Parts: sequence; structure tokens; C-alpha cells
Amino acid sequence: MSTLEKTIVLLREMPEQSLESLYDFIRSIWIHQDIKAEPMENSVNISESMEGFRVLQSFAGTLPADFDYKKELEEMREEKLLC
Repeated sequence: MSTLEKTIVLLREMPEQSLESLYDFIRSIWIHQDIKAEPMENSVNISESMEGFRVLQSFAGTLPADFDYKKELEEMREEKLLC
């Protein structure tokens, strides 16, 4: 029995809810493969996006340990109301 035939037999035995989840999973894999197959012009955009992401990551952890964001937020809100 081929892999396709075994898969069909298994699919026929699965409950409908499991089939829906499996369908979504297979579709996401298929879409991911389509994205990989796109022309290299998109790789430039991905590289630029990744560089932007790295810049954002560089800001992580730069606040002091005792930073009180709630206090800062409230002060900024008050300042905005005064302007």
C-alpha cells in the first residue's frame, strides 16, 4: 500500500474536528513552501525586515531595573493633558 493510500485510509477514520486541524496544518506547510519558492527579490525585503527587527531587539533590556512604567505612563498622560 502506498503512502497516499495509507493516508487516505487514516483520514477516513479520523473525526471531523481532527480533520479540520490537520487541514489547517497541511495548508500552512503548503503556503510556507510557496513562500520559499518565490523569486529572490523578496529576500531583500526579508533581510531589511530582519535588520529592523535586530535594531528593535537591541533596545531590549536597556531600561533600568527599577523603571516604573505605570508611573511614567501617568506622567506622560498628565503632560499631554497640560499641552
